[in-house]
Amino acid sequence: MKDDENDPILFSITFQFILGFIVLIYALYRGFTFPPPLELWIRFVLGGVLYAFGTLCAFYASKKIGAGEFTILTSISSLITILLGVFLLGNQFGWERILGTFFILSSIVILYTKERIKINKGVWYALGVAFFYGIAVVNDVIILRRYDVMSFLPLMCFLPGLVILIMFPRRVLMIRRLLKPKPLQHIILYSFFYGIASIFFYQALANGAPISQLSPLSRASIIVTVILSALFLGERKDIKRKILSAGLVSVGVLLLA
Repeated sequence: MKDDENDPILFSITFQFILGFIVLIYALYRGFTFPPPLELWIRFVLGGVLYAFGTLCAFYASKKIGAGEFTILTSISSLITILLGVFLLGNQFGWERILGTFFILSSIVILYTKERIKINKGVWYALGVAFFYGIAVVNDVIILRRYDVMSFLPLMCFLPGLVILIMFPRRVLMIRRLLKPKPLQHIILYSFFYGIASIFFYQALANGAPISQLSPLSRASIIVTVILSALFLGERKDIKRKILSAGLVSVGVLLLA
């Protein structure tokens, strides 16, 4: 997204549709049922709108701030999801899980403690990601109480793309920008790995993992990325800080388990 030619709106639309197609392939293999109960469509529309705005904010934020700042700020989504999960869904969240959440989120802050967060549009976009995604995930949990997860995922991937397309229909005319090898490769790879992560995340929800526990656990993926980049890409700068962060995540995961 740092390339000036890459448009966040066009990337958002393309990402959601490619993501939906990838997840749909897996859903058809596992068993896809359509449509969901009529009364759930209000929830689906709400989720589509929330994810649409969240995706737009994510691509705009990625264009304006660094990965470290983005990571710290979007971690707030876990706190939003935890609070809503406890108060709206009745999730249990004792002191051990509070400490576990604290350790996981603290590890991210420690890892990027040298990053200086300056208030600009990118910061507000990142906070928007946290806000919209945090609420959207809780809405997802309510839907999944009555609808199959593998049928839910493709619909909830396509809907945000449709919402953004309705908001910005002329962006379709710019599709040639994505047909170049480099941007097309990036968006396909991003959608592919995001799709796999989504399947694991929502399967965990469907198997009974409380959202107030699963949401902070999912933040550990950031530390996994840091560790793998140090091992395989030679990114060993501030390795002590990275080891400390990884240790905090491990403690946090054990407390949440």
